[in-house]
Amino acid sequence: MISRRNYFTITIVMFIVFFLFQFSNVALESWNHYEENSYVVDTSELPNSSDAYNLERDRDEDGFVNDSRELVVYVGAEEEATKETVSLWVTYTKRNMAVYSSLEEYEAAKEQDETAVPTLIAISSDAVDWKAEDSCKLLEEYVAAGVPLVLCDLPDVSVMKDNKPLQALLGIEMIRVEQMAVEDIYLHKGFLLGGEAVYSNEGMEEVLEFNLPWYVLSSDDTKIYMNGIPKKKTIGNETIKDEEMPAILWRKDSETAPVFAINGNYMADIAGLGILSAISAEMKPYELYPVVNAQNMIYVNFPGVANENEEVMMERYSQTLESMFQNVIWPDVVALRRESGVSLSCMLAPQFDYEDSNYPDAVQFERYMKLLNEQRAETGLSGICMSDTPIEKKIARDHEFMQETLPSYQFTSFYAGDMTEEEIWEVLSEELLMSVRTVVEKGNDNKEVIGYLSEYITRQNALIDGFDDSVRQDFRIRCLETALGYTSIMADMGSIAYPAQDSVDWVDASNTLWQNIQDHRIGEYGFDNTTVSQCDERIRSFLALDYAHRREFNMIYLEVNDTRGPVWFVLRTDNESIDNMEGGSWQRLEQDVYLLTIEQKNAVITMKSAYSREQ
Repeated sequence: MISRRNYFTITIVMFIVFFLFQFSNVALESWNHYEENSYVVDTSELPNSSDAYNLERDRDEDGFVNDSRELVVYVGAEEEATKETVSLWVTYTKRNMAVYSSLEEYEAAKEQDETAVPTLIAISSDAVDWKAEDSCKLLEEYVAAGVPLVLCDLPDVSVMKDNKPLQALLGIEMIRVEQMAVEDIYLHKGFLLGGEAVYSNEGMEEVLEFNLPWYVLSSDDTKIYMNGIPKKKTIGNETIKDEEMPAILWRKDSETAPVFAINGNYMADIAGLGILSAISAEMKPYELYPVVNAQNMIYVNFPGVANENEEVMMERYSQTLESMFQNVIWPDVVALRRESGVSLSCMLAPQFDYEDSNYPDAVQFERYMKLLNEQRAETGLSGICMSDTPIEKKIARDHEFMQETLPSYQFTSFYAGDMTEEEIWEVLSEELLMSVRTVVEKGNDNKEVIGYLSEYITRQNALIDGFDDSVRQDFRIRCLETALGYTSIMADMGSIAYPAQDSVDWVDASNTLWQNIQDHRIGEYGFDNTTVSQCDERIRSFLALDYAHRREFNMIYLEVNDTRGPVWFVLRTDNESIDNMEGGSWQRLEQDVYLLTIEQKNAVITMKSAYSREQ
């Protein structure tokens, strides 16, 4: 039998526990300012497009470039996709660029002293008359003068067969087969960030080229970064050696300067940004360049708060859309965030179909806003709907709903999908979107991965379809992580709410999404996870950044222009590590690759060699 004292004690304890639970809920409710967007800032206080480094603005009044910067010469047509890739890389790395349509035009400019000595010459094969004897001689002269060359693509194999000087320049020992299909492509370790990788033919044709000439390189003075792997590994009774595999991307060394060759059209894709960054690192004892340092996880059309498409949802999941989002998808989203550490950006879809009578639920919407705020997620607005409703009408309906539920809430981010620039401008003028400072676009062939849409609004591409097979996207992502330290994974929940007939269900889609997030985190620590508005601030700082660096013995001195917060650099070395650093901090991404956080105008990095590490 319980004594009065014990009974009283138990009662007090139960009351305290009850009070603590109630107090925590009340405190959580009172501290959760979900009705306000913490990312709203005065954009006039942020860097804008006028602050961004621009190739044209860096020229003097006579049109000459500032020769204090590294100069990249591009020989090729202005309208080529490869030229756009090189130009964008030059802008991102704050170099200068001079473009010439042919070697003859470049030579004429040199004779008139109109160009400084370049640190790199990138050449499109279409811009060179390979039948002219002087062409290869000119290239040999550039190399002899100590200027590295990058052949962004190679001439047709029929041209290559008849041009022995070109073969010698590129280190080609023989052409074994003029055209063949390889089974796999092998990316060697140490070129792009993320280590080695093998890509199979299936599903990769849109990014990699599996039909190519089989060039066998001389083994003494070449280094292969990427090669094809034939299905048949033998010729007669002999096994093909690794160095004799079909070469795709390689370097030919000489006593004066290297020559890089790309057997394929890779530079016409945004993947070329990473290839150029990796090539630049291979040219020098060390390479130091700025990065965005942002990885985004974006749920598009989520949360959805209108109970729609009931017949399909009941048939597929045996529950309504509202119940599916609340009881299945939301717990999975939270679990993925906690286990992976990603930051959430959710592009709200008040409705999917604006032509039916299923209106958004205000109570459910406020519940999600509280939950998202507890997860420190960002809530933007999606510009996508499943009906043929004009975008202006959709935005007007969304504005009406927001005025009834959270009238003080301001959106700072907007998902535009594949809308045209004119369509984007039409909706950004609406009152609901007046505070938007960054627009997320669906990944496409637009090579401006990040940039400005206007003076005060940035654009950023969603690069990965999170519900798609990660192998298909891995190469391009490695390239963009290498060049920019930037990844953006998108999961379109509209495909779950309104699934196609042959689409996978949520369980399979979420498993693929989890695998994608795991696969695209580079290194042991990797780059930072951000929301899209946090990424916006980093994009502005990255584009406004200017810098200079030099090395004296084992000290690297880095100077940056005045910044309004930290900026980030990647340092790639040749078998060296960082001993200590002043003016910022650092972390190791992988062997000989470091992420630097610069917090002051001047930073000093002290290096130690592999030999000193062994002592």
